[in-house]
Amino acid sequence: MSGNGSGQNGTKDEIKRRLERLADLYGEVPLVSRVLSEDPGLFLPYSDLSKRLLMEPKHLSVKEMELVAVAASAALGSEHCLNVHLPQALKAGATREEIMETVMVATFMSMTKGQSIALRKLAEQK
Repeated sequence: MSGNGSGQNGTKDEIKRRLERLADLYGEVPLVSRVLSEDPGLFLPYSDLSKRLLMEPKHLSVKEMELVAVAASAALGSEHCLNVHLPQALKAGATREEIMETVMVATFMSMTKGQSIALRKLAEQK
């Protein structure tokens, strides 16, 4: 990064502030944020999008957004994301029953996607 030293320091301070906010919110800094923070040109836009989607949803409640995050994490099999978003969903007021139903729907959709692809491919075999 070129430019004057104060700009670099300001960027470093902003990155530090954002990482501290994540640590306060989630109890840790997620791996992707930690790695991307080494490159301000990647981290700052990523952090802006993450904040907009996950911390400041416009049309979903925080609870609904966290249930969506749990659903995606479950369907993708992302243990690390589940470790972050399950506690956040509970904190946002989701019940264990709502989370269970969310997980079951998401993983069912994921399962049937694989079945659909495999069964179509099987049908193509002569």
